[in-house]
Amino acid sequence: MEQIAAGVWHTHAPGKTLPPYEGTECYWVGDGKNVLLVDCGDGGLQSQAVLQNDWEHLGRPTVVAVLLTHRHPDHIGGCRWAQAFWQCPLWIHPDDRKAAEAQLGQLALEPVSAGQYQVDGVSFELLHAPGHTPGQLNLWFSQQRLLLAGDNVLGNSTSVIAPPDGDLAAYMQTLQRLLALHPAHIGCGHGALVEDGEGYLRYYLAHRRERSAQILQLLQEGKKRPSEIAAALYRDQLPPEQMAIGIWMVKAQLAWMTSLGEVRRIGEDHYEPA
Repeated sequence: MEQIAAGVWHTHAPGKTLPPYEGTECYWVGDGKNVLLVDCGDGGLQSQAVLQNDWEHLGRPTVVAVLLTHRHPDHIGGCRWAQAFWQCPLWIHPDDRKAAEAQLGQLALEPVSAGQYQVDGVSFELLHAPGHTPGQLNLWFSQQRLLLAGDNVLGNSTSVIAPPDGDLAAYMQTLQRLLALHPAHIGCGHGALVEDGEGYLRYYLAHRRERSAQILQLLQEGKKRPSEIAAALYRDQLPPEQMAIGIWMVKAQLAWMTSLGEVRRIGEDHYEPA
């Protein structure tokens, strides 16, 4: 565990997630007897042990709630254990609530809205920041200029935006909103703390635009299907067993490019430059 800002601590919870990562980054918010836990890992025994150990090192504060940044299993898998262990509510945005409850066997989650919050003297703004999922939540600590970005930002790679959960048009709007905050540091859903938050968000935006240019080039070369485009884009980046992820990311990119009028869909699964 490490303290990354006044009233904010980081725990790496080992567990199952997408490579190259080997766990989920969780965060504790508070400054005394009460804390908010942001995400709770995949629920595996190793993840549980690390979270419990770090909670004890914090002095066994009251966990007022577990705030779930979004509905994916590597962030919510520990919900049943966390609720039983700390006897606390589980908070999630309404747009991710139904899908999360279905994954958790109808475990009751409480809807939470964007707005200003305070936990034991530590103030932050909860942001609805869709794109990775419809109900993705981020936390903004204006005094510390710290953003906890969930899976909108990853510490060592770009984020996976893939339908049906992902919406690249919404995601690009979210990145612009996050950039307007001018964050100094970003705590990610996976990977290392980002030290140049503003510069990293600019890189994220530029990467998606560069990807559009690459896809347009491949379309002009005659590659019309998402699977063909993904094979060309990711042949040196993804092993064959993960190429389905690449195809879904290409589909998300093509949907965004279609909305911008850069490409058009022809037939069931073919595209061409507009």
